Amino acid sequence: MRALPLIALALLSQPAMANPWDLITGITYKETETETSWSVEKTIPEELRAQAGEFTITGFYVPVEAQAQVTQFLLVPDPADCPFCGTNGYGPTLEVQMSRPVPDMAEATEVTVTGTLNFDESPETYRAVFLTEGALVN
Repeated sequence: MRALPLIALALLSQPAMANPWDLITGITYKETETETSWSVEKTIPEELRAQAGEFTITGFYVPVEAQAQVTQFLLVPDPADCPFCGTNGYGPTLEVQMSRPVPDMAEATEVTVTGTLNFDESPETYRAVFLTEGALVN
């Protein structure tokens, strides 16, 4: 019987990373509204928090502003989830801030980006996660 090298066994025994969009959609929100205030409490799954730092995700490009060079855009898991033009209503969205400008591209272009995953704990916004220092992988 042939034995696998230890490095191969270590690679094979690594748990599969969950789909990044599944982790993001696992975020829960609880709104509190009074006559004079509004706030939202976000619960971010520990598995997503463990991804803090370098994070890679594939999704569909949604421009925020029409520009020849883009430094900020939204990423959605399905073009129908586009908050401006989609048909599914408002779905999961990841704000991406690029480390360098990239040429604008057609809306709903599938892209893979890598960057630093950050968490927004502010009770004044639904934004729970965003990516900084982004770079296109494809």
